[in-house]
Amino acid sequence: MEHFFDSFFVLSTIFALCLGRIVKVPAGPLIRVEGRDIVIPCNVSHFDGPPEQDFDWELTQDSGSKMQVVSTLDSSFTDKSYEDRVNSGEIAVERTSASSVVLKIKHVKLTDSGKYKCLTPSTDASISGNYDAEVELRVISDSLKVAAPQSRSKTGSITEGSSFDLRCTASQDSVEGTRLSVTWEVRRGAASEKILSLNPDGGVMAGSDYSQRYQAGGVRLELLGNGVYRLVVSQALPTDEGTYVCVAGQWVKDESGAWKNILEKSTDVGEVKVTPIAPSLMVSVGGGNVTLNADSTLELTCTVATANSDAIRMEVTWYVSPTPSADQGSSRLLVHMDRDSVVNGSDAVTVSRVSADTTRLVFREVEKTDTGYYFCKVVGWMPQSGGTWYKAAEKTSTSVRVTVTSLEPTYSVLLSAPTTPHFSDDPTELECKVTDVQNANGTRMTVSWHYRKPTPADLPVSDDLIATMDQNWDLQAGEKYKERVGKGHIVLTKLDPAVFKLQVLHTRDTDRGEYFCTVSAWAQTKDHSWVKTKDVSSTILPVSWEQEDPSLTVVATPLKAVFSGGDPFEMACKVTGKKLKNPKYSVLINVEEPSSRKIRKIMSMSQDSVTRLEEWNEKDRLDSVVLEKSSADEFRFRMYGTQISDAGYYYCEVTAWTPDAGNTWSEATRGISNKVKIDFENTGPAFNVSLHSDKLTVYPGQTVKIECVITVQGAAAGTDDISYDVKWSVSTEDKSVFLVSMDRWGVRTLTPRNGTSDCSLERIKPRTYRLSIHNTEDTDRGSYHCSVTPWLKTSDGAWQKSLEIQSEPVHLKVDFAMLESLKYPLLFGAGAALCVGLLAMLIGYIGARFCCKNALQDDMRGNRRLVSMEMD
Repeated sequence: MEHFFDSFFVLSTIFALCLGRIVKVPAGPLIRVEGRDIVIPCNVSHFDGPPEQDFDWELTQDSGSKMQVVSTLDSSFTDKSYEDRVNSGEIAVERTSASSVVLKIKHVKLTDSGKYKCLTPSTDASISGNYDAEVELRVISDSLKVAAPQSRSKTGSITEGSSFDLRCTASQDSVEGTRLSVTWEVRRGAASEKILSLNPDGGVMAGSDYSQRYQAGGVRLELLGNGVYRLVVSQALPTDEGTYVCVAGQWVKDESGAWKNILEKSTDVGEVKVTPIAPSLMVSVGGGNVTLNADSTLELTCTVATANSDAIRMEVTWYVSPTPSADQGSSRLLVHMDRDSVVNGSDAVTVSRVSADTTRLVFREVEKTDTGYYFCKVVGWMPQSGGTWYKAAEKTSTSVRVTVTSLEPTYSVLLSAPTTPHFSDDPTELECKVTDVQNANGTRMTVSWHYRKPTPADLPVSDDLIATMDQNWDLQAGEKYKERVGKGHIVLTKLDPAVFKLQVLHTRDTDRGEYFCTVSAWAQTKDHSWVKTKDVSSTILPVSWEQEDPSLTVVATPLKAVFSGGDPFEMACKVTGKKLKNPKYSVLINVEEPSSRKIRKIMSMSQDSVTRLEEWNEKDRLDSVVLEKSSADEFRFRMYGTQISDAGYYYCEVTAWTPDAGNTWSEATRGISNKVKIDFENTGPAFNVSLHSDKLTVYPGQTVKIECVITVQGAAAGTDDISYDVKWSVSTEDKSVFLVSMDRWGVRTLTPRNGTSDCSLERIKPRTYRLSIHNTEDTDRGSYHCSVTPWLKTSDGAWQKSLEIQSEPVHLKVDFAMLESLKYPLLFGAGAALCVGLLAMLIGYIGARFCCKNALQDDMRGNRRLVSMEMD
């Protein structure tokens, strides 16, 4: 029973201790290098009392003596031997929270070694837990050394693809718990990049950009003994250029078992410059221009010269271009040989490697089409670690001219007409014959037929292709004759290799004119394709017959006249045709605007009576125009609800269409009627538009305002009875650009601008619109116009659109503000010069007044005595 109570007491005590105050410091020992800083944290938990706790730090040295270092509670706690260091801040305790602090020691000394105890005065209701914790600090001497033995390192300038190595020595005194690391870095400007590191645990780690090269053996870190570490870089790249640095570090393990760096030193080992091979690459094609006969063999050499040629492999490609410039876009690839000497060519074109720096092109059985400018393109490939390659240089040679000559075939072409028409719809037959043929072995002959419409001598001549026969004797019809050829109304035949025939089964009136044929000679190439070598055309052969040309008379008659806006307008167009066989008519209604004389198409009707709106795009009036066919030769045009803007000269344009034997319709002739005028009695007001600008010359960045003022003369009208569409535009030497508009409802339409300037439009008065150009620039110069379209309200409440009125232009000029930009520098310079001059005068006055007065008086006395003696 007694043992039971003893056990219960022990367990209760342990349980209480577990729930009591806990003071924690890092697990030791802490190893630091002399002269470095150290921070030792301490925190307390599971305590009673106020949240802010106080801490005392004590040191027990190796000799056994205890020293009071610093306290958060009592400033007199510090031992006298530490007062100077505490007062200077070299030793300090800082709070990190209400229940934790850190002890900071700057420039730690060897005598600072010992066991540091963190104590917390009790604030608990009952004593439980631990009130202090202890950690050991070991201060070791600075024995880390790193140096660069320059005599044993291969540095300086090297060629791309070469290898180099660098060495450095690193060591430290053997201290338990410390490890040495060595890191190689390269510095380019202010930035450094890690290459390889020998970690404190003995492992090697590569930088992110060197990981692949390290795994392939391109960069290595070797331990040569006696503290010598060598960095070896194979097959140097241009990016390897820089200053190489050797960094040595001293490491210890922290309480978590991870390595912590306590000291680091570095030294510059050497600077490496890598010379790229690209600038040294030279490519040339041997020999000069070459002339040879067809079916001969062409041989050309491509020679390459470069630095470090032993490490580089060449990829060679041959091209032929129609122009002297070595442009691959317009060139033809002949043959290609990769860096492993694998050739991708043909039986006729091959390339071989004559030596390490020379390749030969062999082109067998050249043809005339092989004439051109030949050049070679060379790509230099450098090996990388791991068996990969990268493109190090690329160069294209200058071209050489190769001319291939051959004998062209000679022949003549005769055109005759076995059958000619006497009337329309008669057949026509033309025969094209090739004669006097020489040097045409293996040559294929094809023909093209052409029609030329008779034109006056002062007008240019244009030819229409009827049909052509290509090198494969396939027939291709011209654009205007596709339908007739497709339906068999025009037939092309080949009687024998030298005779071709054209048959028009039903000759039309529009077929009258001049005909000729062109015979083409084709030669077959090595790839069995055909190339045109020559064209010979026959003489012109006219085809015509006596017949009076068809004519068309069109008369326009107004059926309903217009006197004021809103009245309907009706016009009849009567057509009278002569020499037309079963014609049909298509009609187009045009209007000529009275002021600009511009022709605008309104509405049309095809020969099949299909109507269509042409340039009539007023959305609210699409249904206000009607075009009807009242009889086979009469058309009527109506316009409802006419506007003042509809004023002009209206007329009909009629085209006559006649059928041919294939029931296809063709244009026979056309006619234009007289003009019918729509005019309105001017009973309303008259309008005028003028522009006023606040400035005609501006500087960049300024704002210019141009006002468009509308004046009304004649019959008075209220403000509510008149509204306006206003449009602004600017004209330069070559174009006119729309800027902004405001319709009569006040809706603005603005064109996007490319520059930094901007424009706005506002209505500042009932008849005044102001255009503002903000932040002007040079592109804003030009002639500005304001176009106004008035709308008048009639007595029945409808709106009438008047004719557009355009103002005279305002010319805006944008100058560079030279004087404005120099104004402030000149004022500041003059002010500074004036201040310096006044200061110099003041200094001179003070010096003359106070420093030189006595000396001047003595000189004056001496001068007076001398003068007196001379007078005596």
